[in-house]
Amino acid sequence: MAGRRAVGGGVFEGLKTVGPGSEQVLRAPRLVNEMRSIGALNLDLDDLRKLEPAKVLEILDRVGQEPELRPVLALAIWVGTAQACLKGSYWSPSAGAAVAQVSCSHFVRPISCLHPAGKMPASELLQAKTETQKIIAMAGCNPIDAALKLSDLPENRHVTIIRCTPVGDPRSQRRQYSNLHEDQLFFRTTYYEGFERLADDMHASPNESIKEGGIVYTSGVGVLRGPWQEGAPWVDKPPHVDVLWVGLRAHPQHGEQETYAAQEDRDHAAAALDRAFAWAVAHGADAVVLSALGCDSSGCCHPRLQMAGLIHEAAKLHARHLPVVCVASDHPCHLEASWWDGFATGVIDGRPDPDPLVHVPAIPLISDKLLKKDSNLLLEKRRKQLGAWSAPGARVVRNSFI
Repeated sequence: MAGRRAVGGGVFEGLKTVGPGSEQVLRAPRLVNEMRSIGALNLDLDDLRKLEPAKVLEILDRVGQEPELRPVLALAIWVGTAQACLKGSYWSPSAGAAVAQVSCSHFVRPISCLHPAGKMPASELLQAKTETQKIIAMAGCNPIDAALKLSDLPENRHVTIIRCTPVGDPRSQRRQYSNLHEDQLFFRTTYYEGFERLADDMHASPNESIKEGGIVYTSGVGVLRGPWQEGAPWVDKPPHVDVLWVGLRAHPQHGEQETYAAQEDRDHAAAALDRAFAWAVAHGADAVVLSALGCDSSGCCHPRLQMAGLIHEAAKLHARHLPVVCVASDHPCHLEASWWDGFATGVIDGRPDPDPLVHVPAIPLISDKLLKKDSNLLLEKRRKQLGAWSAPGARVVRNSFI
């Protein structure tokens, strides 16, 4: 049994024995539905760890003509990641042309805990750092890739990725990872192992906990894959990161100049960010990575510029404890420079005071409602037309026919 991980649940769910045999691993009961679905790709592979990045890119080229392949490809990448976790290894191109075997058996299943709504960490857990805070914006970069870059620095950062979903969204309980953009945390990392066991770790319903304003913190997540746009290549030196899950309101009403119409919605978002940063620091993070939270992504629609300002305010509030705050996104909604540049400026420098609104006075318009005419005036007009009415003293001349 050397080299195997003792696991109860997760992808081994449904097995009668405690640990799987080597022949069972590639088609574990948890993977049955996904293995059946990815048959549409005609890969002729049981071991999806061997799915080459070039093959992934080839399938991506076909997605334009066959869009139904997009979710199937996401499932295929996830199955390969799950099998790597089960087997404890995968193959990755090293610095040269050779392919090296990389061990990931040291990544135990991520463990999660719940921080209930309204609860903040004790002050002694928020230790001050000597570094000056840096706020970074990475355009066209997924938060996972930003975490990879920060983890690879000489400082060896302890990175926390902040993930958000709409409060009360039933998708928060799903166990199928088929969205290439929004499910990257599941099919590129070991986060899915902890996510599928959240209820057991927390002794509570994850969806209800997020709905009530709680924060779910998952430690020890391994990042195994690179960007799917590059074929989801395996990472040579997979790092550990943490994942913090927080809920935001789905569709708060927008006010003028990209603000919240209701102060309550603004306060809710600000409090969620403050608590997220505080708990990340309490768990030992010295770098936080997040996307444009809730801005036309993750099922939310928050005002772009005010969200950027709130992220800046939360970062400055924890400047003594948090050396690095990084915003990064490769979501299609955020790729336009006209969208991202204003957001990034607001995060780094704070949202500037908007120009005062100049309200133009209302312009009176001609009413399109017809006014009812006076009946006496209409009668007089008709009599004039018939010659039956004249001014006093005038003689009425009538034509006669004999």
